Amino acid sequence: MDQDGFVYVADTWNHRIQKFTPEGEFVTMWGYFGQAEQPDAFWGPRDVAIDPDGRVLVTDTGNKRIVSFDANGDFIAEFGEQGFDPGQFYEPVGMAIDSQGRLYVADTWNQRIQSFQPNGDGTYQPLKMWDVSAWFGQSLDNKPYLAVDDQGHVFATDPEGYRVLEFTETGDIVRFWGDYSVGNDGFGLVGSVAVDPQGGVWVSDAGNHRLMHFILPQE
Repeated sequence: MDQDGFVYVADTWNHRIQKFTPEGEFVTMWGYFGQAEQPDAFWGPRDVAIDPDGRVLVTDTGNKRIVSFDANGDFIAEFGEQGFDPGQFYEPVGMAIDSQGRLYVADTWNQRIQSFQPNGDGTYQPLKMWDVSAWFGQSLDNKPYLAVDDQGHVFATDPEGYRVLEFTETGDIVRFWGDYSVGNDGFGLVGSVAVDPQGGVWVSDAGNHRLMHFILPQE
């Protein structure tokens, strides 16, 4: 959601982004299947994030890049290509933006999280990266998503590891929890993650067809 409540959806296998009002009314859409020959030529976009200035960032997963647009879908900038160096990706999926405007990306098949500093014009430069002991499989289900809380802690899902991981903004592990279970002590397949204003962590458990809410221990 953006600051005005509009909802943006990564419609992955239609290779497009859709925008709706807070009431669910369709506003606009952009994108088609392609290999980055145009800014909106997507290959399985997986996630959308909104920066503090209202720019719409898209992980164009199959094309190993991130593209930013304005709220109407007009192109602003893009960065990324396949590779292992900072600013390069191998299956970028989930994104999250913290209160300082820093961007975090789940660089899935490189098994790491990368962070980026905004330049103020819709472009970003690499800031940090850290390895993640997760995301070993390359199935269509093993796609991790991220969230950031008010402390700058980064939460990452480990879908087929049945876990949620929590890191500091510099990549130090804080905690992790979960295992395979149909009870409330684990997950069937971890989907996305979000953090509410009270610090509660919400996780979609796709394998058990449910939404789970966690209160973290106070440190």
